[in-house]
Order: sequence, then structure tokens, then C-alpha cells
Amino acid sequence: MAIRKFGTVVAMLACAAPAFAEAAPKEKEVWITIGADALEPARASFQQKGLTLPAPALEKGGVAMLRVRESQLETLAAAMHDKLNRCAGFIAHDTEAQALAAVEGSTAPQPLAALVAYNINNGPSVNAMLSGVQELNIRNTINSLSTNWTTRRYNVQSGADAATWLRSQWTTIAGSRTDVSVAFFAHTWLQQSVIATITGTTHPNEVVVIGGHLDSINQSGSTAAAPGADDDASGVASLTEAFRVAIANGYKPARTVKFMAYAGEEVGLYGSNAIATSFKNAGTNVVGVLQLDMTNYKGSSYDFGMVQDNTNATLNSFTTSLISTYQPGLTWTNITCGYGCSDHASWNSAGFPATMPFEATMTTDNPQIHSSGDTLTYMGGTAANSVKFSKLAVSFMGELAKGATTGNTPPPVDSGGGGNVNTATYDATLKAPRCTAAGAGCDSGTLLNGRGGLGPEVNKPNTINASCTDGASGTYHSDESNDRLSVATADGTNLAAGKQVTVTATVWAYAAASDTLDLYYAANASSPSWVLIGSYKPAGSGARTITANYTLPSGTNQAIRANFRYQGSAGVCTTGSYDDRDDLIFTVQ
Repeated sequence: MAIRKFGTVVAMLACAAPAFAEAAPKEKEVWITIGADALEPARASFQQKGLTLPAPALEKGGVAMLRVRESQLETLAAAMHDKLNRCAGFIAHDTEAQALAAVEGSTAPQPLAALVAYNINNGPSVNAMLSGVQELNIRNTINSLSTNWTTRRYNVQSGADAATWLRSQWTTIAGSRTDVSVAFFAHTWLQQSVIATITGTTHPNEVVVIGGHLDSINQSGSTAAAPGADDDASGVASLTEAFRVAIANGYKPARTVKFMAYAGEEVGLYGSNAIATSFKNAGTNVVGVLQLDMTNYKGSSYDFGMVQDNTNATLNSFTTSLISTYQPGLTWTNITCGYGCSDHASWNSAGFPATMPFEATMTTDNPQIHSSGDTLTYMGGTAANSVKFSKLAVSFMGELAKGATTGNTPPPVDSGGGGNVNTATYDATLKAPRCTAAGAGCDSGTLLNGRGGLGPEVNKPNTINASCTDGASGTYHSDESNDRLSVATADGTNLAAGKQVTVTATVWAYAAASDTLDLYYAANASSPSWVLIGSYKPAGSGARTITANYTLPSGTNQAIRANFRYQGSAGVCTTGSYDDRDDLIFTVQ
């Protein structure tokens, strides 16, 4: 992972050789883009080594553009790791034009196409695949990648051999399926990226990408051992197991799914940048990218760290909804990791929606990465932590690519160009989260997380016209809270009167026996008359997802309310000191 490497810069060339000396071959130079906040630390680090950092050719939107010698990429990554020990990262580009485009688009990369409907309605097929995920398979892949070669560096033969081995493994998994292919994505350096493709049955031109990086690095030197068991054999192993269970269960996606093992991530996202750029140039419709970079070290009390920068907010919300739905009880927190910290940044820069769940927070990540100590033994000799990431990859694939496993019926698939699930923003007039644009759904995102003064909930109490305040007793994520609300059509089309919709509520429960969620809807959010959908018990304590269905009435500006209570009876605004009420307003056609 590029999490422990940072912006990259170049030492000035040594004094020119005498005129009569034979000119040395000119070394390849590349353009890089880095986080502008890394420039001064980089300059100081280079000065300590007797080197000079050139001034950026361009700096805009927190991103700087520099030209460097290719041989210095690893050295500079190590220098930034030693100086900052934090995530800043960089992206290497073959041309000045590509680097310039990355800087110009850094403030707000524009999606190449409208986002599709990110809804959850493929449970039978997803659960069939989830039940087959095995820790031993993930462990064996990590072990093979981290012990068969001293290093998987992008520009040495052992790195190339690791790619050849993985291509063979994936080809074996694919078996005789004629709709599945495994191939290299060719690069100019020794190691090639590996891509396994399951062609979609009904929407083959819409693509879902699940990726991790194949290369490894030891920042103490280019010849030092770099087993890279966590960084990132674990991510490649997690997605390999997702690929395996898909094939084992006869899964045929509606959209095309591509599993990618990227070459050269550690020296500036080389492989993923080349692939994302080629997809952009070809006009490929990538509807979502999941990046798995380091999955097997649990350094935090949270199960997932959701990277918020250089990712897509709507896809992030969809990903955390997948966690709540298919792995209830697991927790996540929001983190930032800086510019270019992993391959998701390549896709984001190219204008494609990407998400990256991480194994820890940035201050609790694996201390052995980029060293000879990044081994499976250091992680306890097990791949237990990677299992949840493999399951997340399975649910991401099944719910975004849709389709079905053997014996199950595929759900409808929205074809894009509308039908997107919108993420709400706070409406200061109505005083609650609101989606003003039409779409297939509306999601509160993180706006509701917590209760009153407990937890990070902003704009509390988040009820229409502040009509119902929250109970003030207890502790955040020990006692009751509504954390998230969404409403979406079952068929992926836009919200409209007469459509059946699913309400998904993420709550933090104190105890199943004592807690109840009352769900209501109102046809007119400006003057709500609340109608009870139903009252529901959580399956247990901790993070729980509760769903309910109802039919949308007439009205262009509607709302739902979640009343989560400790004991008592159903009500629109109960008065218990542990009770939490939250509203979500949305547009209906």
C-alpha cells in the first residue's frame, strides 16, 4: 500500500561530464502528482541527503506536479515515509499531459457517467456466496505470495514471476467457464497487472472493479526482502477468494465484473493508473470500484476504516450499508489517507466512483509494512481478519453487479443514466437531511450517526422543524442511537407514487429485548402527518440493520421517520431518555 510512502520529488542532476566523455544513456523521467502538503517535508528530507527538490511545475487544489527520474521513486517514497510516517502518496504519470489532467481534475473529478442505483436487493445470491468464504483459502494465497518470492517488486523478475503464478491460479479457478477470462494487462516494466473478467449477462458494458496491488516493497533498500504479506498479499488473497466463491456457486453477474491485481502500486500507482487511464480513454462505463489494500491486520477496535478522501461519497455509503446488511455487528469509522495513498485514487482521478475500506485507522495500521517483518507470522499465522474483507467484496460484487448464483432469480438492474441513489444534505429550512434531486433512492449518509449530544451527529436533532428532541442519557455506541436511514425503490427506478420502496435503518442497539424501532412515513414533509409502517426489534445488540417495505403515496416532497426507543410503546416522538428520532426527506416524481 502507498499509505506509508509519500510525495516524490527529484534530486538535481550531477554536474555535467567533460565534453570529451561519452554521454551516459538518458534515464527515463516521469511526471508525478503529489499532495502539496508533502512538499516541504520532502524538501527537508532531501536536503538532509544532500539533494535538491525541484519546484513544482504546477500546484492547484492541494496537488502539485513534479518531474522526477524513475529510479528515484522508491528512494523518495522511503524518504517521505521516514520524514512523515503518514499518508500522502503520489501518482506517477508517463506524460506531462496526464499529470496536468490529474492536477486540473483534483478539486472535483467529474464522473464519466451518471451513477447507477446503489440498492440492496440480491440477498439470496449474496448469502449463497458468503457461506462459502473460507479463511484457509485466503491464508494459503497470502502464504504463497509472501514466501515464494523474496520480493514482488515491479521491476524485477521475481515480481513478474508472482504475476505469472497468480494468472495461473485465477485461470484454474475460472475452469471451463466460457464467460470468464484471465489475462495480463501489459506494462513497459517487468511485472504485469493481472485481470480476471466475468462478462455480464445483460449489462456487459457496465463494469464493476474489485482490486488490490500485487507488488511489494522494502523501503530500506531495493535488494532487501519484501514479503508484503499484509501489504498487499492480503488484499489480493481477499479478492481471489471472492472470485473463487463466485465461480464455485455458478454466479453469473448482470454487469461485467473485473478482479484486478495491480503492478507497481508502491512506486506511484503505476499499474492502476495505466488501467484507469486506458478505461477512461476507451469510454468504459465503470460503475464502481472497490479497493482492498491491506486487510489482515486488526490494529483498531473498528473493523473497517472507510477512506473518505479521493473516494465517492455515495459509493462509500453503499459500502457501509453492505457491511450493516451482510455482516451486522461489525463496525467502521471514517478516515483520511491523503493524496494517492492507494489504487482507488487512480480511478477517482480518472472520474470513476471508487471506495476503499481499510483494516485500521491511519495511526493504528500495521507497523511492519514495507519491511522484512511484513509476514503472515506477524499477523498470528491466520487470515481471520481478511475474511470480513472477502465477504465485503462478495456483497459488493453481488449487489452492484446483480445477477444470480445457481438456483436463484436475479433482481432487476438499473442501467444508469438516472436512477441514482442520492446522498442527503442538511436542509436548514426544514432542519433535517434532504435529497432534493429525483433518483432511485435517498441515503442520509453519516448525517444521523449518534444521538443528540452523544456521538458525532450534526445538526441535531434532525427532525423536521426540530419537532422532536433526542434523549440525553447513556453513552455513544453503547446505548441506543439511529445512525443511518435510506429509502430506495425495489426495482432500481426513480422514486414515484405507487412504487414499492425499502427503508433501511442502521441502528446501534443496547439490547434486543428492550429496544424497538418504529418506522413512519409522511406524504408531505413540509406538514407531516405520520403513518406507521411498523415496529421492529433488532436481532441483537450493537450495529444492526432493519428493513421494511411500503408503497409511496402521492406527493413530491415526502419523508420517513425512525423512532428508536428503549422500552415503551410505539410513537412518533416518544419521550424516553434513551430514545432517538431522525427524519429523512426525499423527492418523489
